[in-house]
Amino acid sequence: MSGLREIQPSYRAVYYVPISLIHSRPVPPRGGADGQKLLELAASIRQHGLLQPITVRAAQNGYEIVLGERRFRACVMLGFSYIDAFVLNAAEEEATLYALLENKDQEALHFLDEAAAYAAMSANGISAETISRQVGTSAEEIGKKLRLLSLTPEVRQLIRESALTDRHARALLSVRDAEKQMSLARQTAKLRLTPQETEALAAKAAGDASRPVPKRKVISVVWEPRLYLNAIYGIIRRMREAGLETQTNTAEDDGWITLNVKIRKQK
Repeated sequence: MSGLREIQPSYRAVYYVPISLIHSRPVPPRGGADGQKLLELAASIRQHGLLQPITVRAAQNGYEIVLGERRFRACVMLGFSYIDAFVLNAAEEEATLYALLENKDQEALHFLDEAAAYAAMSANGISAETISRQVGTSAEEIGKKLRLLSLTPEVRQLIRESALTDRHARALLSVRDAEKQMSLARQTAKLRLTPQETEALAAKAAGDASRPVPKRKVISVVWEPRLYLNAIYGIIRRMREAGLETQTNTAEDDGWITLNVKIRKQK
């Protein structure tokens, strides 16, 4: 307990801010929170409270989130009217940097969101070399990330929805024609192509037939409905743990399994 005498008070005050005055950043450095993880976070906050305040900065018509987007969404989900927050005096480029660093530390940042954050900082006059020093990433890697933003919006959306990798995205970049680029992206997502297979097909589409397409390995899939039912039941169980009232009814007839799920609306 003697160490407590060495603790110094902090001059960074926590404010009780109305949630109605807080809004997300126009281009958040993290493109949406996973629904299941958000439910788990909300359940934790319901049980233990908000252990770490969010960070906001003064903006037009209220306050803008700098750090803690997921915590904010979870508190909104729980119906909070107020939230603990640090109020930071930060310019746009500083706010983008802080949010970028937080999400990189959490390894939660999608590579396209990272690219968007670099683009936002560049738009505010910050050079790639300066960004490199601040975030600990090489200027070359930052340049590669920025080039991914030249993919069409439709392709970028498909990359997110299909969980394609950074390497998949870079392979698609070599296809200049927008229609061919989208076609290859769909093929990659549908067939779950490896990055190497996508690179070979991209090279072929770009006119380079020298790179052979790797032979695909055939993977058998067990079509056992109860495996998928167990996964659904697991999601329902976690919903209940998060405080959502649910009712389920399962029936089997004529070779079919019917599962009905009711979720009570939140007031």
